[in-house]
Amino acid sequence: MVDCGNSLIQWCEFDWPSFATLTSGLAAVIGAVVVGLKQVGIARRQADITDKQADILDRQVKLEAAKLRADLFQRRLATFEATADFVFHITALPEQDEKAAARISLFAEKMRESQFLFEDPAVYKRLREIFERGNKARADRAIAQAYREEQRPDPDRVARQERLLKAAAWTLAELEELSELFRHDLSILPRSTPQ
Repeated sequence: MVDCGNSLIQWCEFDWPSFATLTSGLAAVIGAVVVGLKQVGIARRQADITDKQADILDRQVKLEAAKLRADLFQRRLATFEATADFVFHITALPEQDEKAAARISLFAEKMRESQFLFEDPAVYKRLREIFERGNKARADRAIAQAYREEQRPDPDRVARQERLLKAAAWTLAELEELSELFRHDLSILPRSTPQ
């Protein structure tokens, strides 16, 4: 037996099958490292794509929320406008108010919707009061006109005229108060908290 010294590799006993085994193992390790580095790169790119997708999704959610707020604002504004139009025409003479039926129908629809559109339940309650008051004023006007057309004396003429005069005054006051009733839900400015 030949003495090869005290080295880690016994070079005197080193042959080609051993060299091939060592080289194959080294090549396998280098290949595994290269594949691992490529997989790390792929994982990083996928994480970047996932982050970008999350950003896009977040922006889409914010855009959709803004769209819903804008739609809600438009519906609330339509309710305000229908209410103002109804109040303004409560005291209109029937022969001058060709769109009365459409106006009353639209206001009744918006009044029902207001239960679900506005945070404050007082809005719906107030709109119901306006609707009832408007219907009473229109009924008084229609009854007074019927008595005039039939040329019959109206037994409640003085009280009816008094109510109609009060309805006209109430209409003007109510038009001024409407903006306060709707202000909270129609304000597009950021709400400040009291300090």
